[in-house]
Amino acid sequence: MNARNDTHSDTEDVASSESAVASDTTPTPTVELVGRTRQEEARLAVATATSLVEQGVSPSDIVITTADVDRYEDALTRATARYGHTLAVWTPLKVKRTVPYELIDATLRLLVERAQGAVNIQTLTEPLFLGWVPVTGRLEPLVPAAINEIGRGHAGTDQPIDEWQATIAAGDIEHETKQDWMAYLNWIAAQPDAPTSKDIAETLNPVLERYDDACLPENPGQRAVSELAATLRGFERTTELLRMTRRRYTRWLATSRTDKQWGVVRNLLESFATTVPGKRELPTAAAIDVKEANDLWALSVPYVIAIGLVAEEWPTTPASPVPSAARTVIETTDIDGVRPHSAWTTARACDQFEVASNTATKVFVVTRHTTDANGVEKRPSPFLEHVETTRVSKAAQQRLITEPSVIPEPLSDYFPMETDDE
Repeated sequence: MNARNDTHSDTEDVASSESAVASDTTPTPTVELVGRTRQEEARLAVATATSLVEQGVSPSDIVITTADVDRYEDALTRATARYGHTLAVWTPLKVKRTVPYELIDATLRLLVERAQGAVNIQTLTEPLFLGWVPVTGRLEPLVPAAINEIGRGHAGTDQPIDEWQATIAAGDIEHETKQDWMAYLNWIAAQPDAPTSKDIAETLNPVLERYDDACLPENPGQRAVSELAATLRGFERTTELLRMTRRRYTRWLATSRTDKQWGVVRNLLESFATTVPGKRELPTAAAIDVKEANDLWALSVPYVIAIGLVAEEWPTTPASPVPSAARTVIETTDIDGVRPHSAWTTARACDQFEVASNTATKVFVVTRHTTDANGVEKRPSPFLEHVETTRVSKAAQQRLITEPSVIPEPLSDYFPMETDDE
């Protein structure tokens, strides 16, 4: 489909061959929409998806794709709220920023300080703010006022848990608040200083289970579905990471690679969270998937909407400390033992675009914007030069944004419409 650089890695050659095979079939019609800004482009993309859904297309038969979802997630989320639909954004999960992970990490940090001696008030209160729930008694986290009453009253204080117990017991505190705090401190005091692998599960799994029962909502409520999806996936992923941590910790203890320390447990958990963060998704047939082009390999979806087809974004400008002149020499000259780095070419981005195009079985919609946030012109992606597209008029685009119930031409030309036999 596209002209490309001859320098490919073996993996890229295979991918190119697969794309070439797919391209031998009748090409999928391509429709182009052009917005002035990234935000308008996102509205056009979501309005197009909305228009298809209004005509009876299942959301699961639509996918919005781009080279870098992070550039568009906020704009797409705002546009989706405007049209009353649901997005399922599939991007690398920032698991360390999810509340379930933060709760377990804060609990481990607390246990580390407890084992070392004095515990700072900030470390002591952090698990409570994140949703720590008592083992018995109340079935919900402490209210912020009950946490702040102690936190502000003892700002900067460091002392062992037994002294914290004495401080709270002797404090002039409302009875129920004192009970909640004492239950929390007693739980901390009951945990082992030198944990076995079994202690990891017995200490931390109940923390997650109680958080699940008390804090995880069954529906988004006022929150974006993508936010709920991140929290739910964060919960699942943190549970998985704890299992991985426990297995690794067990092996390390068995080979005397480490002593029994909560600090080692926390470091292992953080290491796994950094290297295998997982994906964020909320699988549901009622949601329109948003995926990076990388994730479309071997998929077939009737309607694919590819956004962000502007120069320097898809493809991105190659970044390298090697001067461009030197890169050109290496790319164009047969030098024994010297090959260009894959990051110097746009071949991979080209393959991703072809995969996005080949994924569409009925219509391939491409979108772009013409100016950035500073009003600087954004040129079309060079990939569009080798694709025959049919442009939607500006007037039709405006109608689509304001009233997406009617599919605009020329997109409607490729959509089977019901006709009367009269």
